[in-house]
Amino acid sequence: MQENWIYLNGKLIQENEGVISPYDHGFLYGHGLFETMRVYNGSVFCLNEHLKRLENGSKVLGWPAWFDAAYLSAAIYQSLEKNKLKDASIRLTVSRGIGASRPDPVTCKQMTVVVFASAIQPLSSETYERGWSVATATIRRNLTSPLCGLKTANYLDNILAKAEVKQQGANEALLLNTKGSIAEGTMCNLFFVIKDKLITPDVSSGLLAGVTRAAVLRLADQVGIKIEERPVYPEELWGIQEMFITSSLLEIMPVTMLDKRMVHDGRPGRITQLLQMEYRKFVCSNCSI
Repeated sequence: MQENWIYLNGKLIQENEGVISPYDHGFLYGHGLFETMRVYNGSVFCLNEHLKRLENGSKVLGWPAWFDAAYLSAAIYQSLEKNKLKDASIRLTVSRGIGASRPDPVTCKQMTVVVFASAIQPLSSETYERGWSVATATIRRNLTSPLCGLKTANYLDNILAKAEVKQQGANEALLLNTKGSIAEGTMCNLFFVIKDKLITPDVSSGLLAGVTRAAVLRLADQVGIKIEERPVYPEELWGIQEMFITSSLLEIMPVTMLDKRMVHDGRPGRITQLLQMEYRKFVCSNCSI
């Protein structure tokens, strides 16, 4: 089997040669940020938006000046070229870097930058027609934490929540926040159709504002769908017309089962299908497909 090439701190190396220091604060404390991106026909979809979110996250964490969009873009495209990939997923990870073993980020002098480029195997059309099952997890988003709005390397809440609902046979978790309203999934944003309106939790609900989420909101507005961004409560989900989730890799995935209840008639709804079509057109126009 051919080894993949990864980008590590300015060098392209084979994946089995990649070494991260045991003193790296990403390893020691989860002190890092990451972005997952989709590549279509050799073009990274919404690259600028992903990099902007990464830059904003580093400012919230108080990192010293380090961000260089041109450098990061070059690292991503070098990784794609070296791995000879046209349709792929990209994982860009930046940690605070090597420092003392104590949790003192001032001792870290240089960021660690890693890029993985992997061939993507899109889910089948039958999976999108069947839709996913979602279940409510017991773990909650802590609204007092600034990490709610960041895509950090500290991902244990998400991992535990996903494992919990997988034991129930669900594909993804629905996370509430500490006020009892709906926040997001472990790897996605949530959308609902209630009384013909497209409703999604607002940023104050403790979610990571996804790049795909933003694109879907723009597309919905362009085709005249009524939109509400606001706190959404679990009791509102009885009798919803439609539900779907969004992420860079999933795009728009219909949800047909929620907490072991069928969503409407158990099939992707009209608004979901319309937005899937509009999203595909948006991708094609931006990536020359």
